[in-house]
Amino acid sequence: MVKTPNLVLKTMTKGLCKVFTKGFPQDRLITYSGMLWLLAAQIVVMLPLMFYLPIWLLPVLIFSALWRIRVMLGKAEQPGIVVKIVLGIVGIGALKLSGLPLVSLETTASLLMLGFAYKSLEVIQRRDGMVVILTGFVLIGVLFLYSQSMLITLYSFISVIVLTAAMIAIQQSGKQKCNHSVSKSSNGLKSGIFGNLRLASGMLLLCLPLMVLFFLFAPRFQPFWVVPTAGGHAKTGISDSMSPGDIAKLSQSDELAFSVNFEGKRPKQSDLYWRGLVLQHFDGKTWTQEDPETPPELLGKPTSSQLRAPKAQIRIQGEAINYSIIYQKTGQPWMFALNPVMDIKGQAFYGPDFRVVAKTDIIEPVLIKFSSYPDALKEVDLDPTTRQINLQLPENENPKSRLLAEQLFASSASKQEYIQRVMNRFREQQYFYTLRPPALGDKDTIDGFLIDSQKGFCAHYAGSFVFMMRAMGIPARVVSGYQGGEWNEKGQFLAVHQFDAHAWTEVWLEDKGWQRFDPTSMVAPQRIEQNLQAAMQKEGSFLEGKMLSLNKMKWLNGLRQQFDSLQYGWQRFVLNFDSDTQQNFLKKAFGEMSIQKTMMIVGGFFGAIILLWIGFLGLANKRKTEAPEHLLYRRFCDLLAKKGIDKEPAQTPEAFSLLAAAQLPDLALAIKDFTNSYSTLCYNPAAKAESHIYIDKMKSVLKQIK
Repeated sequence: MVKTPNLVLKTMTKGLCKVFTKGFPQDRLITYSGMLWLLAAQIVVMLPLMFYLPIWLLPVLIFSALWRIRVMLGKAEQPGIVVKIVLGIVGIGALKLSGLPLVSLETTASLLMLGFAYKSLEVIQRRDGMVVILTGFVLIGVLFLYSQSMLITLYSFISVIVLTAAMIAIQQSGKQKCNHSVSKSSNGLKSGIFGNLRLASGMLLLCLPLMVLFFLFAPRFQPFWVVPTAGGHAKTGISDSMSPGDIAKLSQSDELAFSVNFEGKRPKQSDLYWRGLVLQHFDGKTWTQEDPETPPELLGKPTSSQLRAPKAQIRIQGEAINYSIIYQKTGQPWMFALNPVMDIKGQAFYGPDFRVVAKTDIIEPVLIKFSSYPDALKEVDLDPTTRQINLQLPENENPKSRLLAEQLFASSASKQEYIQRVMNRFREQQYFYTLRPPALGDKDTIDGFLIDSQKGFCAHYAGSFVFMMRAMGIPARVVSGYQGGEWNEKGQFLAVHQFDAHAWTEVWLEDKGWQRFDPTSMVAPQRIEQNLQAAMQKEGSFLEGKMLSLNKMKWLNGLRQQFDSLQYGWQRFVLNFDSDTQQNFLKKAFGEMSIQKTMMIVGGFFGAIILLWIGFLGLANKRKTEAPEHLLYRRFCDLLAKKGIDKEPAQTPEAFSLLAAAQLPDLALAIKDFTNSYSTLCYNPAAKAESHIYIDKMKSVLKQIK
């Protein structure tokens, strides 16, 4: 009779289960020591997830585990079905009250964590412990959905070792490791803990070559789906609107925004304008990308500028700057680059207004390569619709600023002179650059800053400058992004942080197109030429809400930059090891690749790994063929041989002990104790549970005989 594939698979699975359960019966009870290992493994797995999930899940785990331990000690009863149902309802209700979206990664992970914690209430047999451990491995994978940093990866390796050690511990019987007499001995406890960790580390070390092989040769595919995340919690960095004070708040964050690697010479600090969003509509307080009340005939039809390819609107002049950027997770599609960009390599595309946009929201670090021409001219021919959009202002607001604009424009011979006079006014008048700007209210905000307070951050200066331009019929717009960055000498890359967020302006001029003007440079040139920390040195407001930020501790700069360099290398060469990088690496290492050649190389590596495993396991078994008591007894015989007492091959340990004691009366008691310990370990199976006690005693006696 021919077996069907399903029957063959079922037979193989049943056979494997029998092989495993024969050596490690899964219906055996977990020991007290095994339960402690499970609790330790659960805490290790859950700790980093507490930064992303409801914190109350950790006390639930500890409560469940302590209840289980009290049951094992006979101080509490096993929870019944009613108690379990009530606890389950309470847990699900708590998740509901936590405000998590119904369909999201956070809700799914929280449910998994809740089950992971509650499982401790009913862990009795080994199979229950295996469920907990396998769930722990899944949760380690979930952690990588939130962060793939180098520290998280190292922590995950530790978590895997602890989980594997816990899996080893729950398969051990009480006689092997975990009875109370052994657990009370510090030597036995230490040997059990370090023994399990050493065995777990060795097992994972054997898997390391296979992991490297899969990393280098496994095909890279695009993800088949995207896990939904909680939108409100995932979005960070610069937003698509700007109100007075928004960028000042963002500048109190020391999180990394992106890292830049230049192929050639690095541009000057004052030229590093990382352009992102173009904000064209002003409602009197907030700048946005477009007017939400734009007539359908304009909103539904893209302008002629948007219909034309971005490259066609750029007149190239000057030299190209080639560089690559690793963007950190923001939950938004906005990308920031030196403008204008002429070439893109990666998951990004050209958007309107010469911006660069990711094809999907950035939910993990992503590497994009750019080629930019900062000296190029942009959109020299401005179409009427774009001109109209960039002249928009709310009516009957900010009369003082309008009057000031009229006065300055009337006394200027040209538009260029008017622009320069407005810029000079910020430098010549008593304007102050501050991260603590006063509130401006909801009406006449431009007057409140430009005429009254004269204290503001970059958003205040950029917004008021654009207002002054538009008031006199000069097309202008606000641009938000980042300016500058911190050069990492060790890693040879530029780190741009959230506190480098900045706003500036673009003004359209005849025959020149869109030109950059930054009024902040007239008030606080240190901000542009150096950084925000230098500009805020007198005020002392740089990262004032983060007293423990490493960016404020100059004496730790070397250590911080070294770590940042390692993290940058991790992201660039490991996380961004995509299909193109893989092909380039294999081509450099092995030449032109084909399917046959790839199969031969992979097969060769597989063979080498198998030989390595066979050799390692063979050597390990060879080292462990002789029990420690036999090794000590051979040393015992060697020591007595040096004293002139040789053991005959047929002589029993007891007979040899009597002979040696008779010839060495001063050591007779020690010789007798050593022989008794050795004989007990050899012929009394019950003594195996306390073997370490006898081994320690034999070692002590050997020191006396020496």
